[in-house]
This record gives sequence, structure tokens and C-alpha cells, in this order.
Amino acid sequence: MRKRIVATMPMISVFLLLVSGFIFDNWKLGISFLLLIPLSLILLSDNIPKRIHQNMPMITIIIFLWLAFGFDLAHPGWVVFFLIPLSDMIYRGRINARKLVSVVITFIYILIGVLYPRSFFPEVLRIFGDSFWHPGWLIFLLIPIINSLFFPNRNSFIYFNKTDWKDRIKTYIYTNEENEEDR
Repeated sequence: MRKRIVATMPMISVFLLLVSGFIFDNWKLGISFLLLIPLSLILLSDNIPKRIHQNMPMITIIIFLWLAFGFDLAHPGWVVFFLIPLSDMIYRGRINARKLVSVVITFIYILIGVLYPRSFFPEVLRIFGDSFWHPGWLIFLLIPIINSLFFPNRNSFIYFNKTDWKDRIKTYIYTNEENEEDR
């Protein structure tokens, strides 16, 4: 049955395109129905969680384009791109402190952006104007700052001492010299 649905999805998409265009006079929404073709290949596969995880960037683009062109909701629709890292964390089943910082900052950004128009602080209105979304994205700069300060990467240059640097440079030079001699 799955194979039959995938095989007929181009015809179903064209049908929905024509119905949306001719009956509802919404051609943009109709064009977005063509995105059902690759989406059906993903959702009707044997290993759905793995396929969704592998194709989450494409799925989010499809959903965003469908919201933007079909319903003229590009502004709140960009939030679907947060599904990419979220699906990775869910699929892998691991969340470390660095990822948790990203999730918390993102949640704070969305929460403040949604609740901002209801703000009772006149000084906030004076600073940001009528929307928090534009200057609010600066909050994402806190992610690398917090992660670098409190959860540094063990492979970063911070953990190299002088002998490590010397050994790495010597190894690099010797391997390049050996490669040149082989030529």
C-alpha cells in the first residue's frame, strides 16, 4: 500500500494544485502541495524515525515554504527550523550541557518574543520598539559565550600546553616531509 501511495503522490499533488488554484484561487498554496512528493517518500519508508532524522532539514524547508507561500505565515513559520536540532537530540537520545544551553536560550528567545507585546515595562518598549524579534536574536550570541566559559571543548586550543603545540607541529612537519619524499 505504501508503494502505491508513493507512486500516486505526483498525481495527488497535481490534483490538489489544480483544486487550490481554480477553486480557491490560491496558486501559492497549490504549488506548495507539490512538496508532498518528497515528503511522502520520507514518511512512508520502512524506518520512519531514521528517515525523519536524516531528512529533517528538507522537512523543515518544506513546512516553512508551505506556511510562507500557502498561508503567508513566513514570520512565525521560521520557528520550524528549530526542529532540526531538536529532532537530533530526540533521535540520538543524548543531551549534554552544551546542547541544553542552546535549548534554554532558544526557549527564552521564543518566550520573550511571544510575550513581549504584553510587556508592562515602558523602558523595554522605548528600547526595542514594537517588536522584540529583531534585536532579540542577539540573545543567541550568549550560546557560544556560555559554552566557552562554563563547558569548554576539550579539543580546543585552551587545553594545549607548549609541549603539545611542539609535538603537533613536529608531527605535522615530519608527515609532510615523508609525503614529499615518497613523491
